[in-house]
Amino acid sequence: MTVHQVIEPGPGEDLRYLQRRAEEELEMAQRSIVPEATAAHYQLAEAYLDRIEAREVAAARGQSAAEPADPEPLPPATLRAGAAGPPRTEQAGR
Repeated sequence: MTVHQVIEPGPGEDLRYLQRRAEEELEMAQRSIVPEATAAHYQLAEAYLDRIEAREVAAARGQSAAEPADPEPLPPATLRAGAAGPPRTEQAGR
């Protein structure tokens, strides 16, 4: 199961929910003492931030987030809540 399957959007997905979940995952990552759990929380936070970014890009283009925008995937969102997680290359090696 991938991160994106865990947070698969439902109809009418709420932006406030996505923001709250990203913040919660960042907080849990900062409190975690197990490296694998820390990495998982950062991955989930980044997935929520990616979803927020996709909505913002779609809104700027005048599309709904459910409509396909371009065949190219969006670049991953950076962690914007003031906490820097481990680099993606480090996470991938775990």
